[in-house]
Amino acid sequence: MHEDTDFITKLGRPFLAHRLRRLAETFLDGYGRWLPSVGITAPPRALSTLLLLDDDGPLGVTEIAGRLRLSHPLLIKLTGNLEALGLTRTARDPEDGRRRLIALTEAGRDQAARIRSAVEILDRAYGELADEIGIDLMEACARAERACLAISFDKRLERAVAEIHQREEPECAPSA
Repeated sequence: MHEDTDFITKLGRPFLAHRLRRLAETFLDGYGRWLPSVGITAPPRALSTLLLLDDDGPLGVTEIAGRLRLSHPLLIKLTGNLEALGLTRTARDPEDGRRRLIALTEAGRDQAARIRSAVEILDRAYGELADEIGIDLMEACARAERACLAISFDKRLERAVAEIHQREEPECAPSA
């Protein structure tokens, strides 16, 4: 008999990263269905990028990636999509010809303004979810990020290995 249980859920806590990514995709899919109803045509993954460029642009891809704490390859793809949609334009930095600066177009500034208007609604929806589940996910994420900055996750894995090895090693009896 086939059990219709989610495989990743069955694997448990060691696959938390998978579950968090899946939850993020659930949020982004929901954004994607809702955003057009408030006139936002920008991709759901691009909201923070557009707001950053509206506040502090033009900026280079490396700076955007660092400020948003996203990977450089992801930002290259995302900014390419934004340019194809006519929301950004790219120009060479006059002070460093190797560096490309990304700036909002008029359409991009319009999208940023619409995103700012939608932020209160997004916040309310997350607040409702937090009340429903009894956990403020933003606070939990912030605490987890701070803890991982204090002790990196690879160090935590190394400690777990050491603890397991210590438990498995037979205790040495004192010599007579």
